[in-house]
Amino acid sequence: MPGNQLPLTSPQRRRLLKYFAAENSVEIARRGVQIHGGVGYTRDYGAEKLLRDAMVLPIYEGTSQIQSLMAMKDTLMGILKRPQQFVTRVGQANWRAVSARDPLERRVAKVQALSLSAQQHLMTKTALAKLGGLSGKPISSWRDTMTKDWDPKRDFALAMLHAERLTKLLVDEAVAEIFLAQAKKNPERRAVLERWLDRIEIRDRALHEEITTTGDRILQSLQTPSAAAAE
Repeated sequence: MPGNQLPLTSPQRRRLLKYFAAENSVEIARRGVQIHGGVGYTRDYGAEKLLRDAMVLPIYEGTSQIQSLMAMKDTLMGILKRPQQFVTRVGQANWRAVSARDPLERRVAKVQALSLSAQQHLMTKTALAKLGGLSGKPISSWRDTMTKDWDPKRDFALAMLHAERLTKLLVDEAVAEIFLAQAKKNPERRAVLERWLDRIEIRDRALHEEITTTGDRILQSLQTPSAAAAE
């Protein structure tokens, strides 16, 4: 989308592409087995081999979960490095979601807004936790703590928990943007974009809800035993 494209680097694009392709290969092969029933399950036919072959894709050259963690880290670190650009993108997405003349463009902007809102939530929670860690440290060290001293496991705990959900949002957003760009050049592609939006809109709202409302209790339960052991 002009003026609001995801600022993805080549490594980020590769991670999202591998995640999307690997996970969908397994799902499509699994459905092929199930559609054929017992015939699909037995080794006398090719459907089960397709599933066995597909299962390696989310594993080799970096599992899907590793791809998600790296995509999450790159996304949040990008916000830290360019906060003003992120704020601008949030405003643009929200504005286009209500003002774009093309109804499909408004729908794409709403998907973007969901993705950006989830990113903002994770970044806000991460930053607040980081600020809490400044207690007891000299003021002179605060700048380095907030800009340099980041420990992924400690500081991005909530984001790590939601990394795969965030990756799904990023993939849906990126694909919607690609289809929109194609639809603007070739009107016959509008039907493809519309079908994609029909598939992802409900899913993305659910992913956004999970990211923004869950996770804190799980992290607290994991931290409690460690705190007790330290005492």
